[in-house]
Amino acid sequence: MEKIVGIKTIRPKLGEYLKRAEEGEVLVISSRSEPKGVILGYSAYKELKALAQKAKQLEIAQILNNFRNKAEEAGLSEDDVQKEIEEVRR
Repeated sequence: MEKIVGIKTIRPKLGEYLKRAEEGEVLVISSRSEPKGVILGYSAYKELKALAQKAKQLEIAQILNNFRNKAEEAGLSEDDVQKEIEEVRR
C-alpha cells in the first residue's frame, strides 16, 4: 500500500514511519504538494535492486542474441567474432 506524506508531517515521526515501511507500507514523501522521495522497507529495496539487476542481465542477453543472429546471417561463427575481438584488443 502507498501513502503520500508531507515532509513536515514525517520529520517529527520518522521512526514511526520507518517502522511502517518495514511492515510493508510505501511512503511517498512530498514537499509543497510535489512528490520528492520514497521510503520503503529495506527488504523491498533489496527486492527492487535484485529485479533491476535481473532486468539488466536479460537486456544484455537479448542484445547478445541479436548480435549472434546478425553474425550468423552474415556467415560469421562465434570463433570468427572472438578472433576479431582479440585482434582489436591488441
